[in-house]
Amino acid sequence: MRSTSYRHSSFKIGLFLCLMIFPFSLRAEYRAYLIEVYDHIANKSWEERTGFSPDKYILTHGGGNRLSAFTKASWVCYGDTSGYKLACPLPKPIKPKFKVGERVRITLEKHITQHQVGVVELAYYQKGVRSNVYGIRFGDKRKIYNRYFEFDLVKAAAPETIQSQQANTAEATGTTQ
Repeated sequence: MRSTSYRHSSFKIGLFLCLMIFPFSLRAEYRAYLIEVYDHIANKSWEERTGFSPDKYILTHGGGNRLSAFTKASWVCYGDTSGYKLACPLPKPIKPKFKVGERVRITLEKHITQHQVGVVELAYYQKGVRSNVYGIRFGDKRKIYNRYFEFDLVKAAAPETIQSQQANTAEATGTTQ
């Protein structure tokens, strides 16, 4: 009986000494967001990088009658945001296929935006899926926004090329637009 308690206490002492000699640090993680916020009273919008989800951001910054927001990007950060520290920056894309400002066509099958052309507004690397993610903005007036993985996009033809192709097709078939 005595030898068992002696081993148990020596194990505790050995573990304590190992922890003292080889200290390890714990890292907390949190989700960071890039959100687009719209103020209905001031009639203006802006982007915000925050540790708050869009619904919590709205509740803590004026309420749902005044603000609306949607997520443009989301990623994992390590550390803490106490003391009003900013959330960590958006991860840079790794070997990006497209640049911000380029026109791309959506190849995601059976999706409402399939074959539509949009402009790359945001590019970042998402570690959890090991892929670059692109924020694409569609349309001139409605400004629809969605996120896509790199493999769901191809470079789109220039607007002049599309118009000239449509004109050539109309001449060949004898129709007018």
